[in-house]
Amino acid sequence: MKGRGEDAATLGEKLNAKNRRVPVGVLVFIPFIAGGIIWWFFEIPDLAIGAVFLGMLYSVLVVSTSQGAAHFLTYGDRQGFMENLVLCEKTAIFDGSNIYHFGLDHGVGKKALRALILGLRSDGFRVVCFFDANIYYTLIKGGDYKNGSERFSISILERIFGLRADEIYVVPSGIQADKFIVETLSHLPISFAVTNDRFRDFEANYDFLTKDNSWRKGVKLQAGNLLLYRYNFEQPLAM
Repeated sequence: MKGRGEDAATLGEKLNAKNRRVPVGVLVFIPFIAGGIIWWFFEIPDLAIGAVFLGMLYSVLVVSTSQGAAHFLTYGDRQGFMENLVLCEKTAIFDGSNIYHFGLDHGVGKKALRALILGLRSDGFRVVCFFDANIYYTLIKGGDYKNGSERFSISILERIFGLRADEIYVVPSGIQADKFIVETLSHLPISFAVTNDRFRDFEANYDFLTKDNSWRKGVKLQAGNLLLYRYNFEQPLAM
């Protein structure tokens, strides 16, 4: 027998299957049936009414504890694209802030992340790029964005990194993007992370991080070309 979510086609279906709600109508109907049986067979109205009341109270408790909060991957998704991610589609999950820092450290700024995104998209990968909430301030500090009067928005990230709106996930303030990246990797079977982080803090809860390195493709700059470990681009990414 397949478990919940194994027949799911999208990430939303998979996450919802794991948090399937108890049918409210059924739970409300059962106490009235029990009360009617008690009234009919034992002719004790007070006991029947008590049974209905207790049954309704129990139903409320069951429903309230079974609803569950929305999964954090979809709850924090302001663009609303995570639910529609196709599980069988090969996906490059970017640690956007990490790769942007790599670009700054190697004197190429925004060009590294932009080139990798365009390169993997050209190679047929679905792109999902996570950023820490402070990415806008990091861009200002790195010199790739002049604040001016423009309000922070994802359109800035689209313009700077060549991303589409449905590829951008800025995580809520106070939470590192690492958690979102690792969780997404755990649900998408044909995916890898583009990052130089090894996410060691998450190894206790995500065993795939320690089995091998197939989940991660680190970035390096060599002889003017941007390279990914264990991956060959169809066209070289010259910096």
